[in-house]
Amino acid sequence: MHNFIRILSFTSVLALTGCSSALTTMADAPSPSSSTTTISPKQTEAPMAAAKQQMNDEYYFTQANQHPEKALIDVINSSKATLDIAIYSLTHPDIVAAIKEAKKRGVTVRIISDKIQSSGKTQEEALKLLGSAGIPMKINKHSGLMHLKVTIADKQVVTTGSYNYSKAASTTNDEVLMVIHNEDAAKSFSEQFEGMWADTKGFEKIDKKIAK
Repeated sequence: MHNFIRILSFTSVLALTGCSSALTTMADAPSPSSSTTTISPKQTEAPMAAAKQQMNDEYYFTQANQHPEKALIDVINSSKATLDIAIYSLTHPDIVAAIKEAKKRGVTVRIISDKIQSSGKTQEEALKLLGSAGIPMKINKHSGLMHLKVTIADKQVVTTGSYNYSKAASTTNDEVLMVIHNEDAAKSFSEQFEGMWADTKGFEKIDKKIAK
């Protein structure tokens, strides 16, 4: 009977405190599997830490000071064999440098971007740096936007969300980066990327390099 009263009291507290308190408790709880390695954000003063789900998903909100750019760079730096990136806007110098460094250490890197964004001055300069490093790149030639924001590392970890790889998205915008540590999810994203890369009607190769 006492146990029932305690459970009832705890349920009432959860109802009164609302969903935000419950989510905070879940975020602060230890991972259900100690054998699973996750990329955790550094502790910040933000009221909400990056949420972790049972399948080890992570969320990084720009306006919660959770630094999605740092989480993305961690994923890029973790890649050992392959790194496939489909990104609408790619201008953040630290992210560009991390991609270039991945190629330098022997990772097979491929990039798909948007044809309109790629013609902008800042992004064109970023793509020249990456092209000069020997990274193959493609853009869409269909009428729509290539609006994905996806990075796939070693076909095991995938990032997605609203977050573009730019300084504005890292500082002033309302954005979120989701990091998914799940091979099945990464496989689905990889299949979509491969389909886009092989689609000669919808996408074309670009050759951007720094002039010598």
